[in-house]
Amino acid sequence: MIKVLNQYFPGRLFVLLITENMLILMGIWAAIAIRVGSLRVSLLSYPGLFGKAMLITVVIQACLYYADIYDLRSASSRADVLFRLLQAFGVACIILASIFYLFPQVRLGSGIVETSLFTIVSAILLWRILVEWINRAYVAGERILLVGSGEVVQELAREVRLRNDLPINLLGSVVESGLENSTTMAGIPALGALDDLARIVEESQPNRLVIALKERRQQLPIPLLLKLRLSGLVVEDASSLYEKITGKIPVGSIHPSSLIFADGFRQSRALRVYGRVTGFIAALAGLLIAGPVMLLIAIAIKLDSRGPIFYRQSRIGLNGKQYDILKFRSMKADAESKSGPVWAQEADPRITRVGRILRKSRLDELPQFLNVLFGEMSFVGPRPERPYFVELLKAKIPFYDLRHAVRPGITGWAQVSRDYGATVEEAREKLEYDLFYLKNVSLSFDALVLFQTVKIVLFGRGSR
Repeated sequence: MIKVLNQYFPGRLFVLLITENMLILMGIWAAIAIRVGSLRVSLLSYPGLFGKAMLITVVIQACLYYADIYDLRSASSRADVLFRLLQAFGVACIILASIFYLFPQVRLGSGIVETSLFTIVSAILLWRILVEWINRAYVAGERILLVGSGEVVQELAREVRLRNDLPINLLGSVVESGLENSTTMAGIPALGALDDLARIVEESQPNRLVIALKERRQQLPIPLLLKLRLSGLVVEDASSLYEKITGKIPVGSIHPSSLIFADGFRQSRALRVYGRVTGFIAALAGLLIAGPVMLLIAIAIKLDSRGPIFYRQSRIGLNGKQYDILKFRSMKADAESKSGPVWAQEADPRITRVGRILRKSRLDELPQFLNVLFGEMSFVGPRPERPYFVELLKAKIPFYDLRHAVRPGITGWAQVSRDYGATVEEAREKLEYDLFYLKNVSLSFDALVLFQTVKIVLFGRGSR
C-alpha cells in the first residue's frame, strides 16, 4: 500500500498508471513503425512527433480516468474492464477527431491513430489480466492484527471489507481481559486475550499491530508494545488506520485531545493568503468565461417559471458568520413557504423543469463565483449549511462547528466522496470527510478535489 495525501492506495494502482502510460506510447510507436515499415523509428526522430504522441496519451489517460478504469473497487470483472476500456477509447476517438479537425497540424499520419487505439486496447486488457493474476498468486497483502474490541474495531473491519482493492489481510483480534470466550468480532476471529498478546504476535507474525482498546488506562502493555515497535513491527492507532483507508475521521471515537495534539489541522498564513488570491483570480476568470452561458441560463429560467433569476439563501460561513449564497433559482417561487426549511429530496416536486437540468449539471452553482470573489467562499472547502440545519446538527453531532474553521467551498472532499446528504446520519458522515479535509488541507489536496469534481459534474453524480 502507498500513502498519498494521508490516504492508502493499492500499490498496483500506481503500477497500472505508470505501465499503461508506457503501453499507450508503445502502441503509438507500433502504429508509426507499421506505417513507415521500420522498427527503427523513434518518437524522437522527427520534430514534434513526441509532442503529438504525448497529446494522444494525455487524452486517452483522461478518458480512462473518467471511465473509472482506475477505480479498482468498482471494476468487478474482466468484462467490466473491457466495457470501460471501449467506452473510454470511444470518447477519446471523438475528442481526438475534434482536435485534429480544429488543429490539423497536430495530426499524425492517416490511419496511425486508429491502428494505435486498437493496439492499445488489446495491450491494456491483456496487461490487466496479467496484473490481476500476479496479484492473486503472489501478493499476500499486509498482515494486520487488531488489539481491542471497541466500536472502532467493528467499523475498521467493515471498511476493510469494502476496500477489496487494498491488499490487507486481517488476521484477527486480541480482545481485552474478560472477553476471552469471544470467538469472533465483527466477522474476524478473536485469537485470545490481551494477556497473551506476546504469544499471539509470535504465532501470527503480523506486519502491523493496530490498537483499538476501549480503555487504555492500566490495559495498554507499554513495555511489550515498545519492544515490538523497536523490533520493526508497525504499531498504529485504529483511528489513524481508519482515516487512511476511508478518507474520513470517525466522529464517534475522537476526543478533543486527539484533535489538539494530532498532526495536521495547520493553516499557515501563507496558505490562506495564497488561497484567497488564487480564488479571487480564478473566480474572476470563471465569471468572464461562463458569462455567455450564465446569460442563456438566466433567459431559460425566466421563460420556464415566474420568480427571480437568482436565489439568495442564508448560509453559515467562516467562523460561524452568516452570508447569502447565490445560486440560479432551480425551485418554484416560495417553494418553502408552507413546509419551512427542508433538505432536498430525490425527484423533489419543488424543482422546476429548467432547475432539474441545472441541478443535475451543477450549473445552478455558477453564481457562487461571486461569493468567492467577495471572499465569502473558496472553490474547495466544506459545503455551507443553512442556519436552521446548523443549529439542528450542532445539537446532535459532536464537533460540528469545526467545519466553520475554514471558508466554505463550492465543492469539497465530502461532496466528491459521497452522494448528497439529506439526513442527520448522512450529515455526520459528511462531517467526518470535512474533518479529514481540515486535518490535511493543502493546495495539492484542493487540486485533487477539483479534479474529481470535474468527473462528478460531467456525469451528474450525487445531485438532487
